[in-house]
Amino acid sequence: MLLVNYQITLGSTTYTTKDYPHLVSLQTSSTLAVPSHHCRLVLGQPQALKISPQDSITVKLGYGNSLNLIFTGIVETAEWGIDRVTVQAISSFRSLISARFNLLYEKPSAGDIVKDVAQSRLKLKVDKIESGLKFPVYALGDHISVYDHLSTLARQCGFEFYANSQDKVVFAKYKAVNTHRSTYGDSILNVVINDPAKGVTGVEIYGESPSSQGQGEQAYSWLTKKEVKGTAGSNTGVLLRLEDATARTEAIASTVAQSTLVRRQQKQRGQVTLLGDANLALGDAITIAKMPLSQQNGTFKIVGVNHRLNRQQGFYTLIDWEEA
Repeated sequence: MLLVNYQITLGSTTYTTKDYPHLVSLQTSSTLAVPSHHCRLVLGQPQALKISPQDSITVKLGYGNSLNLIFTGIVETAEWGIDRVTVQAISSFRSLISARFNLLYEKPSAGDIVKDVAQSRLKLKVDKIESGLKFPVYALGDHISVYDHLSTLARQCGFEFYANSQDKVVFAKYKAVNTHRSTYGDSILNVVINDPAKGVTGVEIYGESPSSQGQGEQAYSWLTKKEVKGTAGSNTGVLLRLEDATARTEAIASTVAQSTLVRRQQKQRGQVTLLGDANLALGDAITIAKMPLSQQNGTFKIVGVNHRLNRQQGFYTLIDWEEA
């Protein structure tokens, strides 16, 4: 049986299982619903350590010689005790939470806005930014954070917006790059599913200052009494009506309505606890197989990854999933 292995780099110093076997516990957490990833380390023998807030940190985990990067960020706090030090670290998306801008864009795509804000202004590293919707005009105000603005853009386009395990921006439609298979009786320790009642069946999006009806997309400053409205789904069940000032054309309103419907519909969700697997990552898919209950089997979208390593329970991984 392969032994659990780790490699933790704090600032300019790297600690491994071989030269520093004093890791008490390790927890990493990443989810599509929370902007910044989190890592908590408890390390023994603090006399041998050099750790300061704002130090860079990377954590790799795996078995034997096979290691996978599971966290990249900076040290937020270090709590020193007599026999141990507790390190709390967060990823670079923290800058999106604190940043606030007043910006106006003319004829941008959603991807153009994300590139300007996240890449050019905040200097975040980028993995993938897709174009998404194109707007006649789009404004960002400092009444809410940059993260809230860009998350709204992602929802309007039907995209996901998150940092991957390399702490790089992903702004794109969900498409699993890797699908991981987990089998009952092999790697699965526990499964919990939530099968909710039927929710929203239809969405109506009402825009503002429409331009598509008579004046064209370029004339976004024209006012008209005609209604800009986008619909998706059925109006015979639970109908959700929302106003979106950025939906200045019917095409945009319709796309936003469809994206909102997909996101607001009740989906089967759950959590699976597995033997530790550092290959699992946000945005991938997981296939659960050979479960005693048939409804627990299937291929699902990974929306949360939590790795745990400690001396009492060993290495295990909790995956939050939902229907794709």
